[in-house]
Amino acid sequence: MEDLLGLDAIPDPLLDAGERFFGIRYLFPYQRLAIHNILDSCGYFQEESDAFGDQIILLPTGAGKSLCFQLPALLLPGVTLVVYPLLSLMADQHRRLREAKVPVGILKGGQSEEERESLFRSLQDGELKILLSNPETLGNPRTLEALVPLSITHFVVDEAHCIAQWGETFRPAYLNLGKIRTTLKPTVTTAFTATASPFVLEKIREHLFDGTYPHEISANPDRPNLQYSVRETLSKQRTLRALFSSASEKERVQRPALVFCRSRKRTEQLALVLRHSLKEKEIFFYHAGLSPEEKKRIEHWFFQSSTGILVATTAYGMGVDKPNIRTVIHDEAPATVEAYLQESGRGGRDTQPCQAILLASEEDRCNLSPFFRGYVATQGCRRLFLYRGLGMELDGCSGCDRCNHEGREGIEGYESFLAFLRKNPRRYTEEEVIHLLGGKHSLLSISHALYRSRWYGTLREWETEELEEALDNLFRQGSIRRGTFLWKNLLYPAKK
Repeated sequence: MEDLLGLDAIPDPLLDAGERFFGIRYLFPYQRLAIHNILDSCGYFQEESDAFGDQIILLPTGAGKSLCFQLPALLLPGVTLVVYPLLSLMADQHRRLREAKVPVGILKGGQSEEERESLFRSLQDGELKILLSNPETLGNPRTLEALVPLSITHFVVDEAHCIAQWGETFRPAYLNLGKIRTTLKPTVTTAFTATASPFVLEKIREHLFDGTYPHEISANPDRPNLQYSVRETLSKQRTLRALFSSASEKERVQRPALVFCRSRKRTEQLALVLRHSLKEKEIFFYHAGLSPEEKKRIEHWFFQSSTGILVATTAYGMGVDKPNIRTVIHDEAPATVEAYLQESGRGGRDTQPCQAILLASEEDRCNLSPFFRGYVATQGCRRLFLYRGLGMELDGCSGCDRCNHEGREGIEGYESFLAFLRKNPRRYTEEEVIHLLGGKHSLLSISHALYRSRWYGTLREWETEELEEALDNLFRQGSIRRGTFLWKNLLYPAKK
């Protein structure tokens, strides 16, 4: 089509640079604003301006935050120093930048003297434009002393919510980033994150910007393609198996899928359970205890897989950069709404639909924060509830189980347990209930004639540990009780 207005002739240096270095043909408005402010603050345009200087930039996951500091790094003199929370993130960005022919280096723990000397020589000779590191490495006095003579133009803290989320617990080095910034004296400092409540923003200002108020760029963090839902369950293991194996296409979740767990042990357990029940090999676990070789192998596999299931610790959440994840499941809610939105935001980065499912059981109630207890219990919109946790109000909901009226017929197994015990109060022990309802072909079932009951095998698709988990949750919620009768602990339903 003929360009009647002559718009094609208007020069666009930012887009030209983006296409030249990264092959992109479009900059989102917030990307353009952030990049322009960084360049302007560093005097790139060689004209007087009211540059904003330091910035806090909030862009949703998948909105291209990395480009906001990678592109200026190639246009500005000196070095851009980027602080990441995870080695896996550093390794992934290092690989991507090298593939794009960007001169980049990594500064991390465990490097030999020869590696460090070579790295600093390359920095001094101007051979590198971007240096990737982490708070612990930068906090080393010798490392910091070696960095001071270098020209650090831009100091970047990516995933800056970690300052509040981890800094006051197990990553105290995050609280020293402000001192590191003061020592290095960069021309400009920028903090990037996808989600931040007023409390988190205040912590970022306090610990990175010495209590000052840098300029803020904040895009709407809502991801309309994410469908939020909660599955209340008596057995998370049972529900997880059912989500991946249901005969109903409506109930069966799509893949690739990411399952978040709090502990290494739990990731291994659930990965093995899914492998066994689904009889598939494309299911792996990932956590910090794996060797670098194992991590690299699993990262490569998951990135290439179209049907895989990765069970990972939440610490790995920020390291997952796979665009086509169709389902993100949380075995347990994280501590903060920021963490949940960050982790669920690993899905659907290609803008296609993705389910974000939180599993919730009675056992969680004592561990959940008040916010997530409310999220599970709410009868209103889950999406609005989440973003109110960030101090935001949305105009509407693009998809959650409440607004989609996804009514389910109660919690699976709940009525089966209660109906059985109402008909048979104070008659069976916990072990007998498990063998009877589970239809177990065992010595106990034969010797106690459990197989004669019409309830035998009512929950035969449940594994023994799932039935045990279900009973434990029923005890916790007060639906059933134990009582000693004739030297036995027998089960009976609680009075309504």
